[in-house]
Amino acid sequence: MIATLRRTSLAVLGIACTLAATMAPATAATGEPERLHVEGTQTLASGNLYKSHGGLLGDFWVLTFVPLYESDSLVVATGTEQFQGCVDVNLDTNCQESEPSGELRFDYVQWATLDPSTGVLIEGHCVHPITGGSSSFQGARGLVTMHDVVVNGEIQTTYRGTVVLNAVPTDPTEAPAQTAHAFAAAPPANRGHC
Repeated sequence: MIATLRRTSLAVLGIACTLAATMAPATAATGEPERLHVEGTQTLASGNLYKSHGGLLGDFWVLTFVPLYESDSLVVATGTEQFQGCVDVNLDTNCQESEPSGELRFDYVQWATLDPSTGVLIEGHCVHPITGGSSSFQGARGLVTMHDVVVNGEIQTTYRGTVVLNAVPTDPTEAPAQTAHAFAAAPPANRGHC
């Protein structure tokens, strides 16, 4: 009787392990693209560092800021950015080991309208295509949009977008490691992230 129970237990354990292995996400085994929706907020931590909350949890660095057009009421700029953190899939405000993490690299285009008499932000928008990444984000692509508005005198930044894991087999040319100190110029703090 005990031998039969042991054999049955081993058989059940074998079946459970087989089912667990086959139920793992296809992306882990096959490298197929996986789309992750992200949205949340950002807060300014320093001149070129934003803390990202929500779906993208971590540090968002503005590396370069290149004005293309500036007037008293409008600014248009491009640049590069780097995110270090995770996609907080379960939105528990912690980066878990099972959640995608590492570095994401972005290009961006920004446009902001300003009060011509004060130079203060009225509203800002920007588009951030993902250009590559490292660790879990190697081969990632996607798009994140941001929106800045002023509420009670404070700039509030919200974002939403899609991170596509395994979008390309590998990043064809890994960008050289950039530090947060490598920015050409930081956008003025009174103009928000966008």
